[in-house]
Amino acid sequence: MLTLVTSAYIPVAAADAAVIRLREKAAEAGILIGSGAVNPHYLDDPQFARILPQQFNSLSPENELKWSFVQPRQGAFEFTGLDRLVDFAEQHDMAVKGHGLISGCCNPAWLEQIQDPARLRAAMTTHFRTIMTRYAGKMDRWDVATEVLSTFGGTGLAQNYFYRVLGPDYLAEAFRIAHAADPGAKLFINESLVEFYPAKRQELYGLVSDLVARGVPIDGVGLETHLTLSPPDPGVITGIVNSYKALGLEVAITEMDVHLNPDANHDTDQAQIYWSVVSEALAAGIRDISFWGFTDKYAFTWIPGARPLMFDKDYKPKPAFFATWAALALHSWVSAQGASGSAGSIAQALVTSGTLDARDAPKLTTMLKAAASDLGARNARSAVSRVQWDQVRVGPVRQR
Repeated sequence: MLTLVTSAYIPVAAADAAVIRLREKAAEAGILIGSGAVNPHYLDDPQFARILPQQFNSLSPENELKWSFVQPRQGAFEFTGLDRLVDFAEQHDMAVKGHGLISGCCNPAWLEQIQDPARLRAAMTTHFRTIMTRYAGKMDRWDVATEVLSTFGGTGLAQNYFYRVLGPDYLAEAFRIAHAADPGAKLFINESLVEFYPAKRQELYGLVSDLVARGVPIDGVGLETHLTLSPPDPGVITGIVNSYKALGLEVAITEMDVHLNPDANHDTDQAQIYWSVVSEALAAGIRDISFWGFTDKYAFTWIPGARPLMFDKDYKPKPAFFATWAALALHSWVSAQGASGSAGSIAQALVTSGTLDARDAPKLTTMLKAAASDLGARNARSAVSRVQWDQVRVGPVRQR
């Protein structure tokens, strides 16, 4: 692994990341690149409010659409935070995803006191219609249901409150109610860990394919992609995407972050994982990628000392940011009509922005050219392995 020579590296200002922007490269190929887990109060932080729209063309709320937040008392809806997010997105030409109509948590007590199926259906109809009508045309896609399976899979639907009252077909009912509330919105089911557990992967596919076969209005599947210690095996994301494409559905990455042990190689290893997952996802046809936030200042992690996001707590971009930008730039160059750039221009952009040591530009260019050749031949697995971020000095550098 690369050992960083501290004398060659200086802190980079947060604003320097704006020299290269994720959203600009994403736009060239029609990609949504988003930050999820956006709490409206984070917008009070000037650095957060500046970098979010500089780098991303989509956002989604953290908890504000979950039931106990948006309708804490029956008939009393709380839209202040959501309205602020939507207004911010409109001001900055960003899409907004609705996250959390049904989730495994956050049901208010008044709701769970309802045990009559007809009354629950009526409550769901009012809840979905009130929210989705308010944001029709402003929230373009929705996670209708999140984490409906057990953590590791293999045991069927989690027997949550909706399951217990409405029975195992509650998801079909939820999607039909959501579609009636906003017929123009895209509707997704959102699930965790299917990239790692084959039984859960098959379980989700069986559930979704049954919904499709019965004509339930579902448009896609969201892969949360919370990664711990390692990425999915090469080819897994491609296989998932292809299986749902065959059903006529989209696949999105919805909550990506990378949690690693805080050793000396943390940032370089993290960059490799971001590169690998984003590169394979784009090559597989995913056009909607969101991260579970972008700065470690507001990150949650289950590994002590892990720093899961692309910017550190001081808003300095990490190698994972530059690797993600390079993945978008390479995809844009290889596959998008009229996209500008080449392997050399990608490396040079990193040099010019002060984030790649100029001495390593030829090496990175060679690796990117090899990856581009593989992508052109539709060999994403090989392409992902071509670029090794531990072999180049990427990060804030002082050019000599």
